[in-house]
Amino acid sequence: MKRSGLLIVSLVFIQGADAQYSYVPVSIMMRDSKYLAADIYAIDTLTPKPTILIQTPYNKFWYRYFIGAPEWQVPFDSIAYNYLVVDWRGFYGSAAAESVGYDRGLDGYDLVEWIADQPWSTGRIGTWGASALGIIQFMTAKHRPPHLTCCVPIVADAKTAYRDYYYGGDYLEELTVMRDSLGFTPESLILAHYTYDWFWILAEMLTSYPESVNVPMLLVTGWYDHNDDAPLEMFYALRDSSEPSVRDKHKFMVGPWTHSGVGRLEQGELTYPDGVDSLRSVSFRIFDFYLRDLPNGYEGEPVVRYYVLGEETWQGADDWYAVSDRIDTLFCCQNGALLSEPPGSGSPADSFLYDPRDPCPSIGGNRFDPFDNTVIVGPRDQRDSVEIRGDVVLYTTPVLTAPITVAGNVRVKLSVASNCEDTDFSVRLTDVYPDGRSMLIAGGIRRMRFRNSYSIEELMVPDDTYDVFIELKNIAYSFLPGHRLRMIVSSSDRPIFDANLNNGDSLYVAGDTVIARNTIFHEPGALSMVIMKTCSNSRIDEEHGTVSAGKIVFYAAPGDRIKVRLYCPACAPGKMVVYDCLGREVEVMHEGMFNAGSREYHGGEDLPPGIYFIMMNIEDQVHTAKTVLVH
Repeated sequence: MKRSGLLIVSLVFIQGADAQYSYVPVSIMMRDSKYLAADIYAIDTLTPKPTILIQTPYNKFWYRYFIGAPEWQVPFDSIAYNYLVVDWRGFYGSAAAESVGYDRGLDGYDLVEWIADQPWSTGRIGTWGASALGIIQFMTAKHRPPHLTCCVPIVADAKTAYRDYYYGGDYLEELTVMRDSLGFTPESLILAHYTYDWFWILAEMLTSYPESVNVPMLLVTGWYDHNDDAPLEMFYALRDSSEPSVRDKHKFMVGPWTHSGVGRLEQGELTYPDGVDSLRSVSFRIFDFYLRDLPNGYEGEPVVRYYVLGEETWQGADDWYAVSDRIDTLFCCQNGALLSEPPGSGSPADSFLYDPRDPCPSIGGNRFDPFDNTVIVGPRDQRDSVEIRGDVVLYTTPVLTAPITVAGNVRVKLSVASNCEDTDFSVRLTDVYPDGRSMLIAGGIRRMRFRNSYSIEELMVPDDTYDVFIELKNIAYSFLPGHRLRMIVSSSDRPIFDANLNNGDSLYVAGDTVIARNTIFHEPGALSMVIMKTCSNSRIDEEHGTVSAGKIVFYAAPGDRIKVRLYCPACAPGKMVVYDCLGREVEVMHEGMFNAGSREYHGGEDLPPGIYFIMMNIEDQVHTAKTVLVH
């Protein structure tokens, strides 16, 4: 598609970090005859080179001063590439092109094909950018522009989902207000749909389109990013459903980074020298391979590259879900202990008062507020601001004598009660260093009226006992010998989350606050626990709930239903059966062909709580694992 409307305004030379380059301001006409403002970055505009396209809602002006600066992490090489940086329609230089409801992915298509028509282009175009600049890459790829060659979306995914605004049923207040102030989704619209209703079903359906992607992608994120597991899930959706010719070409990288700190040395109160410049180097590798045909071995590199926090090493894997090969459970016990053995009868409960007028503060973690440079995100010590408060309960392991390496998501099950009809329960996982620092790793929350469903509100009966499950994101973290693992339990985490008023009335409207007395139980029949996916070099207790034989990795996770993650090196027929503790067959979870790779199988929804055994026959081998249903 030929595009006219190239208007050269000036040619400005700048000495950047990599080489001398110039930017050429241009105005590019889109298919609806609206114009987008853009800057071409090139040593000259006569030499054909592959081009990297960056589409931003945050003002292309700033790239004129920082595009060559290492701290910006832009993969800038003016010798090998030309660059086009464009303001989104409706923003900054492209403000006049605003068209309410217009699909900006069509602009991405038009920009890619416009670049391909230029004399300074080889016709190979890659896209790059973080956050909103990553989302627009998915929107562009959806329309399959013929000259789009590869994409590098960073701390981003395509889907607009309920959990982006409500985590555990609790309103992500700080993040939503920030997005509104940046000109994205209005807060009023989000608050109008605080349950998982038709609005979210439609939004998720319209923004999930992995089957439309037909170019290789490198998805990059950080363990401290507020997007949680969304980029990881997007990566697996691409591996499963994108154009068959590229399914095995997508790669995933996760480092020790916050949302706005990808590739930087300092993250919160810690530094990660091995995380510096990683984004730039890996971006060049995919671009050099697909845009320049350089035989750099990128295609043979690990499918998943992940940073192990604590151990401070980079690791590679063909499948993230096959990295862990066991489940370890730590039980809350009396006197604040977190142990591998469940407590006995008579273990006294822990109670605390939660006052919505004085919520427990969010210190570090996956916060994101670009308007307040005093907000320190990522790993931060929780002792002086959180752990000293009277409205928290701490559960801590003994000093470790061997490492515990978590590689997967963490799930917390609490047995609780409250004197109110509604309240929240929040948890934070920390690493307690030998010097006493309690450094935040991850956190989560659950609003009790949404303990069973995000679609239906169910208030509590005051002082009745309930089981509540709190999901934490995936993490790769090694708790080292000499350290301790700690869980902080509270009922608030603000301003990340809205503070529950505890009154049981309508949500997110003004109302009276009620001080809640919230209780955590830890005794037989009312256990509270931390359930972790770990690697086989972890040793908390005797091995339980897992079997690893040869190249097959198979485990069953305790919870409110049976979940089995199976990694198979090749397709093979077999059968997976559930037996109760008396050896009676109670359910066939799968029978037939097991596909190659990593898959999760679910069952046990109609089974009563208790101990169950899963037996799998595959390739003349028999594997068994034990699990516990704790409805």
